[in-house]
Formats: sequence, structure tokens, C-alpha cells
Amino acid sequence: MKKSKILVLGVGNLILSDEGVGVHLVRRLQSEGLPESVELLDAGTWGLELLDFVDDVEKVIIVDCVKGGGEVGAIYRFEPDDVDVIPKQYQISFHDLGIYDFIRLAKAIGTLPPTVIYGIEPKVIDWGEVLSPEIEAKMDKLKDLVLEEINQSIRDRD
Repeated sequence: MKKSKILVLGVGNLILSDEGVGVHLVRRLQSEGLPESVELLDAGTWGLELLDFVDDVEKVIIVDCVKGGGEVGAIYRFEPDDVDVIPKQYQISFHDLGIYDFIRLAKAIGTLPPTVIYGIEPKVIDWGEVLSPEIEAKMDKLKDLVLEEINQSIRDRD
């Protein structure tokens, strides 16, 4: 059976301000009227539990906050092969070992579909349930990039 689902994982902790950016983005995407072939998942701080969700998926898009050393609000796009450089170049948020373990194990057992990661450089990772104004100001751009990634994947499939 041909895999035809695109899975968007919103990763993050909603009670740590900008650390919850992935979850905030997935919630915003819910009102976009996406095709049935697109599944949005609030993955929170999950790790290996995500293995259960990629069996019938043709592409995974992960959205998270990433400390990449850029300006606050800088948006990054990278692929799983780049994950091996996280300790040197990128620092995915507090749950990085969970996501890192998920990617590594899914690759090792051959179940990781083509995957891209969108990250945004946070300003505030501290107690709070709202995004900092700087990150909030970048949410439309981040959403547009993820929507374009989805649309390009659908065009490539068709």
C-alpha cells in the first residue's frame, strides 16, 4: 500500500514560553483546512512514543524551538542527517533526547520516512504559557514555511 499521509509534529512544552512553539504552530494549522492526507499531532514532549505514528506516513515535518546560535526568531530548516551535529550546531529544546532518540531509532529500524525539522530560535524558555512577542511575530512566517513544505510534498506526490 502506498503511503500518502504527511504528519506534522508540533513538539514542545506549553508551560515554558517559547519552548512550546511547535505545539502552538500545530494548533494554528488546525484552522487551515488542510487536506485529509495531512495529520497534525500535538507531540508535546514525546520521544519514542512517536514511533507508533510513522508507520503509514510518507513524510514527517517536525516543528520545535531550536537553539542554533542565531538571532531570536531565526527560523531553521534541517533534515535528520543533520541531527548528528546537534551537540555542536543545534540544541533542540529540553526534550531533545526524546526527539533525537525517536529519529535515531526510526532510522535504525528503517521506519523513518523523509523528515524535515523546522526550528525557531527562542527568546524565553521560562515558566509561562504564551510565546514571547518576538516569537509571536514570526509565527505567520513559520506557518507559511510549513504550509509550503506540505504543499510541495503533495505536488511531488501527484
